[in-house]
Amino acid sequence: MIPLKYLFVFLLSLFTLFSFGQTSPQPQYYKFRVYLKDKGNTPHSPDNPGAFLSGRAIERKKKEKVEIDESDLPISPDYFTLAENAGGKVVTHSKWFATLVVEVSDSMRIGNIESLSFVDSVKYIWRGNKPFQRSEARPRLSPVGRDVIADADTEYGFTAAQFRMHNAVVMADAGFRGKGMLIGVIDAGFTNFDVIPRFESVRLGGYMDFVPGGNIFASSDHGTKVLSTMATDLPGLMMGSAPEATYWLLRSEDTTSEFPVEEDYWVRAIEFADSLGVDVINTSLGYNSFDDKSLNYTHALLNGNVSLMSQAAGKAYEKGMLIVVSAGNEGNKPWQKTTPPADAKNVLAVGAVGTDSIIASFSSHGLTADGRIKPDLVSVGKKTVTIGRDGLVGETNGTSLSSPFLAGLIASLWSATPSLHRSEVLDIVKRSSDRYANPDSVYGYGIPDFYRAMNEVLGKLEIYPQKVADNGWIIHPDPSGGYMVGLSDPAFSPASYSFRILDESGYLLSAYRFKKDNTQFVPLPDNIRKNNRFLYFVTEEPFKQGVYKVEIGL
Repeated sequence: MIPLKYLFVFLLSLFTLFSFGQTSPQPQYYKFRVYLKDKGNTPHSPDNPGAFLSGRAIERKKKEKVEIDESDLPISPDYFTLAENAGGKVVTHSKWFATLVVEVSDSMRIGNIESLSFVDSVKYIWRGNKPFQRSEARPRLSPVGRDVIADADTEYGFTAAQFRMHNAVVMADAGFRGKGMLIGVIDAGFTNFDVIPRFESVRLGGYMDFVPGGNIFASSDHGTKVLSTMATDLPGLMMGSAPEATYWLLRSEDTTSEFPVEEDYWVRAIEFADSLGVDVINTSLGYNSFDDKSLNYTHALLNGNVSLMSQAAGKAYEKGMLIVVSAGNEGNKPWQKTTPPADAKNVLAVGAVGTDSIIASFSSHGLTADGRIKPDLVSVGKKTVTIGRDGLVGETNGTSLSSPFLAGLIASLWSATPSLHRSEVLDIVKRSSDRYANPDSVYGYGIPDFYRAMNEVLGKLEIYPQKVADNGWIIHPDPSGGYMVGLSDPAFSPASYSFRILDESGYLLSAYRFKKDNTQFVPLPDNIRKNNRFLYFVTEEPFKQGVYKVEIGL
């Protein structure tokens, strides 16, 4: 009799035999998720997190009140070696869930790995051929050609309507555009991002590919379009929702097939993002149907606790990151519901509307299997302005675009007061939304209002009584009735520093840049003094931003 724990391997082998026969032109390979009983003898300890987390990650966890624990520790290298000695090739792993993913050339070989003393169980998650990967040189694109939508005539260019729908123009004018925030974009690839001139202004923190084979800059332009909605800084043509944030580009989607192993790649990517200290994650990926239909999800499984990706998205929030995901494009298809990881707890699942605020027919619906509201919010995902692989500005449909545009706006809001806890940011954004009092399974809580959200965020700032002397900035009244703004021992040339003045409602009054001197006089007309108890001074340095709420008196 075949032991029960090997029965599924035996059945998988029979399935493969009858599905592909013995004359398959290419050898079949298999990938299994190996659940470990523990992580083994790791040389690391939560008491010394600097060995496996960046300084930025450690500081973010402190701010977000997240304890560094055993789940953050790496898996023992010995387990990788033993798994490979048993006949498998480790292609990815997860420290949060204590798993390895191994590739074998014969499904029966997984039995050798499952019999290892530290292995709890195994799960089949992929089969297929190993395609030949060829990397081709891609010349830098020239800024030629014609954009596919009509000319724009505002600072926000073609994206003006998108900003207006969210009442976000005042926030962007105020200078809150994501500076100081680190955003991770987990996607299918970023084709030609590195050779498109219009991306030269993007603040790139780095990139990493978690899919064996392929090229992050030649595999898919899905991520290229996703990134463009956030990071583009082309005044008068197109503005992203967080053009001053820094971005890490992470590839987890294998576009050659559709199997649960891509969830494992995604988990590894988000764990990596956590170790970098990423503040906000956007992912416009979702899975409910696979090439092997026996692995498909059902509506009953949409509770945030079944899909590995959904579990990891929830875990990532617990680790201190704010997670924004696309709800899915199944609204006008038989599935209709959101797709994992949009069912995860404590993540923002974003549906799609047009700039007319009407839901797009393809936008996936809720509720989750356990009765939670999904999508959480909606943003522009119908005719969203994007840049694709050709470097031209065009329009694209999908919750894949509504999610990053909203993620960028949230990051920009958070950049105004980065000391806020992520739960406060989520709460403020949700409460600003137009359906907050009556959420439903189509719009969720609705369309966030970022002017309203910005005012609530700024309202939490400490008020300085007329004077400021902080972090090298000196702000004080002048006898003439205006204000003097100065720099104390600046690390860069004065021309590298600037500031904006906002009235107490958050509207931009004026903007200044230092020249040769370290001081700048700011006149305050009588009408400003009469109508404002305080003003906001938004300070800009090469690598950071600050906001001071200053009582101006009469």
